[in-house]
Amino acid sequence: MASTLTYLLIGLLQGVLEWLPISSQGNLVIAMTVLLGMEASQALDLSVFIHLGTGLAALLYFRREIVDILLRRTERDRGMFNYLLVTTIVTGIIGLPLFIFAKSASLYGDALLILTGAALLGTGVVQRKAEASGGRSSESLDNKDGLALGFSQGLSALPGLSRSGLTTSVLLFKGFSGAEAFRISFLMSIPASFAAVAGLIVIEGVPPLGLGILLSIMASFVSAILTIDLLLRLARRIRFWGLCVALGLVALLPQVINLL
Repeated sequence: MASTLTYLLIGLLQGVLEWLPISSQGNLVIAMTVLLGMEASQALDLSVFIHLGTGLAALLYFRREIVDILLRRTERDRGMFNYLLVTTIVTGIIGLPLFIFAKSASLYGDALLILTGAALLGTGVVQRKAEASGGRSSESLDNKDGLALGFSQGLSALPGLSRSGLTTSVLLFKGFSGAEAFRISFLMSIPASFAAVAGLIVIEGVPPLGLGILLSIMASFVSAILTIDLLLRLARRIRFWGLCVALGLVALLPQVINLL
């Protein structure tokens, strides 16, 4: 019962944190290694599959816009289609080797947790410096934006670096409002989530998911669909850089103590 509850809590956590500028993957890896006793490498693989829940939730939430983009009905839809295509391709090019590196680092015990803590601190610093001061809209997105955003999204393959935090920060620096930055970032998460799962299956095959992970995927979908609209509004008003820094320090503190 305790194990089942833990898997449900992990899924619920993923469903909420995915929309915030906090690394959901980094926190999932920590939760699964600490609470479930998993090897960090296994936790990293399974965290990718748990993202299926939030990917499906975003697909459902933005379903009308996604249909328009896929059908390329207007000039704006065609531009967004091209933008998402570029960002997804670049994300894969950048993210795949970083993911392999993260898995390699996880073979050395606490190395992945140290990497996670340091990455969370980096996300906090980036988020702290980003300011929502512009008024650009999605119609102005071009291939240069796609390259920059694909690169930043690819960096989030490192557990601890927040996909939402990095992409929204870049969008804010590029002159988008907070609301528009988060909307674009969430749209980007849909093809990225499914592409990541497909890539992992091609490289390593389907891992033994089990009932627990399936429950986590279902829980992440339910919590994500219940919170996405609320968090789209709240995320414009609350700065999460401080929480990123705090979580990074929490992850690094045990490692520092061990060195003393």
